[in-house]
Amino acid sequence: MKIDVTQKTSRFATRALSDFSNKMMELLITLPLEGITVQQLCDACNYPRSTFYNYFEDIFDLMDYCWLVIMQDIHISKGENTQEIFTILYEYFDGYREQIHRISSRNALNGMCMNSLRAFLKKQIKEILNTCANTQNCSIRQDVMVDYYTLTIEMLLEKSFLDKNPLSKEEALSSVRFLLGTIEKEIHTK
Repeated sequence: MKIDVTQKTSRFATRALSDFSNKMMELLITLPLEGITVQQLCDACNYPRSTFYNYFEDIFDLMDYCWLVIMQDIHISKGENTQEIFTILYEYFDGYREQIHRISSRNALNGMCMNSLRAFLKKQIKEILNTCANTQNCSIRQDVMVDYYTLTIEMLLEKSFLDKNPLSKEEALSSVRFLLGTIEKEIHTK
């Protein structure tokens, strides 16, 4: 993004960012990301293209902002273990299940929209896990542990919310306990 959203922004900037992200999420319910143009988005929001480019490099930059807006309400403390982190993420996304379903029905799982979501999720999960006690102080390098945990959590979230036959919460938590809990027990007993 061309502006720092962690800093206070003008009312116009706040409104423009909100308009662009809300309209993008509305359009994704009816069109694949590949079918949405900057001009189409600007026309729908009643802004000139220059306003869009004041805030975003391109449509993918806007998608990152959209995912950031959706995920801003997730609060995970440093003391959480991986099972607690997964539970928080699962429950949060469960609140968006209908919207996720509507967007994924118009956007291919290997398309630009879902790839954008995966990349954003991976980055956010990695940041969270870098502070998780279960990825520190073990015999395996922390970056290896963080990557393994990130890929596992990302895969289980995808199986829970994007799969045609989604995992139930119980199945997902059981998988987390088996796939991550077994490793955590092994690491911390050495």
